[in-house]
Amino acid sequence: AAGCLLVLATVSLSAQSSDDIAAARRLVGMWRLVDRTVTFADGTSRPDPRTTAYIVYSDTGMTCYIAMDPTRAAWKSEAAPTPEEAVAGIAALGAYCGTFRVNAAEGSVIHRMEIERVPNLVGRDRKRWFTFQDANHLILKVDSSEFRPPVVERRLLWERVPVRPELAAR
Repeated sequence: AAGCLLVLATVSLSAQSSDDIAAARRLVGMWRLVDRTVTFADGTSRPDPRTTAYIVYSDTGMTCYIAMDPTRAAWKSEAAPTPEEAVAGIAALGAYCGTFRVNAAEGSVIHRMEIERVPNLVGRDRKRWFTFQDANHLILKVDSSEFRPPVVERRLLWERVPVRPELAAR
């Protein structure tokens, strides 16, 4: 299975331009959410409650994202949440994994959903517009096709998680 994934990732990358591959390489790593802002048509904005988040881009062409609202209520019983507790816990969580493909000229990255918290989104592409503030800060903007008025922008600022020297490959 791992060999199949490597072959698929290699085929996917080989069809991309050298600029696409260079941009994809800049994305590779683990990123911690610094700020997530939702902007509305009236010009106001607010932070999204799912403020604890990570996104990983691997050199195999895979990406995984996980986010949660750190203020979500604890369950009375870890083994058996009430239906209300279970729904609230899931609603305060965002998660997906899949492949990614970069279009450097456009400034976009496409995430292909293979695993998704929302079952209806499995198999779909989700576009993110990216810009690098510097080598360690990345802005991803959710494509407007994913939200409804009055929302006009969803912006996520990410900071690269540094590699721990004692764990780095030698």
